[in-house]
Amino acid sequence: MQRHAVAGRAGSSLGRWFGGAMLAVACGWSPSALAADRWVPVEGEATITLPDPLQAKGIAAASLACAEQRWSLRLTLSPEATAPSGEAAAKLFVGAQSFETRATLENATISVPVAGLAISPMKTGTRAKITIDGAEPALEAIFPLRGSKVAIETAEPLCSKRDMSGYERIGLTPYSSYLLEAKELRKDEIELFRQATTAEPVVSAAKSVLPDGRSLLFVELCGSSWYYGASGCNVAAYSRLSNAAAWTQVYDAEGADLYLDNRTLVDGWPNLIALPKKGGGDEVLWAWDGTAYGVSDGDAVATAPGAPQPENQQ
Repeated sequence: MQRHAVAGRAGSSLGRWFGGAMLAVACGWSPSALAADRWVPVEGEATITLPDPLQAKGIAAASLACAEQRWSLRLTLSPEATAPSGEAAAKLFVGAQSFETRATLENATISVPVAGLAISPMKTGTRAKITIDGAEPALEAIFPLRGSKVAIETAEPLCSKRDMSGYERIGLTPYSSYLLEAKELRKDEIELFRQATTAEPVVSAAKSVLPDGRSLLFVELCGSSWYYGASGCNVAAYSRLSNAAAWTQVYDAEGADLYLDNRTLVDGWPNLIALPKKGGGDEVLWAWDGTAYGVSDGDAVATAPGAPQPENQQ
């Protein structure tokens, strides 16, 4: 239902945009003044109108929309085009990179999920090509990427959050009562950050108390996208089996919004789900590998209602 709603808004916005273009031409404005050759974010929505394709077979127009932190292309077919029936294999090319995906016909448009890993090259590239099998002839289009970085970064903050109500959110805060303990555990990394940036990182912490006396302590350092990557943050996690035990580091990765899946346990430790801090990225599932957390290729977000949550302490 949500994808249909996004498509409807994108379609109506596209219509308003073309209507505005006709009025502008009547008033003597040039197409370049309307930025018709570049990506245009729809005001107040996580939707972007793409310019006309440079080359196309069966595809007349496109928009890029984000909902629940996932991007998708919405393709409008040319009147003479034959739509694929059901799902069809599709591929997105951005520069030298290619991304396998699936295309689904929804009403009069085709929806194509866009991998989160494709968003960054789309910001910096010059052209993107989409090809869709399942129709004769195959559908394809090449779109210029002029203005894509500004448009995507305008739409990203407007993208709706995923529904994670069945999971325990790790509420990292710089006002945690565990902050001194967190700084002591990360003192070496804090010193490395100081030497590299000549600045102090912002330190946040949160503790999750699990059954059987187990607990996890999460420590976040923020302050530099040059040092820590796009999020500007790093998160480490420490585990212990009891209050008398010493902390052991079991996780270390770039900053993300973290959740525990307490319904899925390995050796008593819940799965850890990392969602990107900015819109449009892919979730990463971390599972216990016997000694620490490692990336798993399983499904990250389950669909069943969540079980009662352990205590999350700040």
